[in-house]
Parts: sequence; C-alpha cells; structure tokens
Amino acid sequence: MGNQEQSQQTIEKLMKSGVELFSRQGYSNTSIDQICKHAGYSKGGFYAHFPSKEEFLLKIIKDGIDFFFDDLKAALEQKDRNLLAKFKDYSLRLLKESYKQGSSLLLIQGCMNSNELPMVKERLIQQMEEWRQFLTYFFQAMKDEGIVGSPLDARILATTSMALFNGINLQHFVDERIQIEDMLPVILDLLHIQESK
Repeated sequence: MGNQEQSQQTIEKLMKSGVELFSRQGYSNTSIDQICKHAGYSKGGFYAHFPSKEEFLLKIIKDGIDFFFDDLKAALEQKDRNLLAKFKDYSLRLLKESYKQGSSLLLIQGCMNSNELPMVKERLIQQMEEWRQFLTYFFQAMKDEGIVGSPLDARILATTSMALFNGINLQHFVDERIQIEDMLPVILDLLHIQESK
C-alpha cells in the first residue's frame, strides 16, 4: 500500500471513530486521545491529518454532505438533464447516507456547540451559506424550467429546505419513529413541483 492510500485509510478510520464517539458521547465529552485510541492510532497520526478537533469535526460534516451538492452540480452540467428526477434521487441518497455516516447528526452537534467554539460557528455559517447559495441556484434553474411552481423566492426555498433537513434529522435522532425519508415529499410540496414538465 502506498503512502497516499495509507494516509487516506488513516483519515477514514479516524473519521469513523470520531463519528462513533461524538454520536455516543457528544462532541465536548470526546477527546482526541479517545478518538485515536478507538481508531488504533497515535495522536501524531491524528495531527498529521487534522490541525485540531474543531477542524476534524468540520471535515466530517462537510465530507458527509458535500457529495449531494457535487451530484446536483453534475446534473446541471448534463446536456440531457432531468433535474426533478435527479433532485429526488440525490435527496434520498443524502438523507440516508448523511444520517448513516453521522454527518447530519454532527452538523446538529456542531451548531449546538458553536457558541463555545467561535471558529466552528464561523466556518459553519460559511459552509451553510455555500450550500444555501448552490441550492438557491439549483432551485432557480428548476423554476426557470417550469419544474418549481412555488411563488417563493429560490433563496427562501433553499433556506426552508435546509431547515427541514436539520429539523427532521434532529427529530429522527431523538425518536426513530420519525422517518427521515418523509422529508422529501414535504420539500416537493414546498416547491410546488410541476410533475408534468
């Protein structure tokens, strides 16, 4: 195994351990020592890849959600695009994978701890604004193609969709009877989807 593969494997094991421990114990109650021990690495292995626990948390959140926006960007670039079908497919994938990987839960934890962690708060504000801007752009493209019939501004639709994502993930974490997949029909209703277009 080459150095790059080994480095990627180390990052993945540390991140998996971080998700497990943050989910079980909470961000504040989990130390870098515990993450390293759980993953089977030294602190040197951690610091070779992450400058701080805060940066580690932010990477887990970003990596676990960014794939959704990468997929939507690719859909917009396709010549023969079906934005509605792609939005539905990619949204379901996001709901399932981000929860399964723990990134949606850690996003909520990051927000909850952000008043004690000013750098995390600042970076989460930037990250969520980046996601909101792209989702606004995507919804506007769907409006322009006659898919979205809502009279609401695309940015308001994006902000509300993100709030639904966070809110239902939080409720599902507390009460697993709340199904995260139920979020998609609500978002489609919010957008006033025109299925025939």
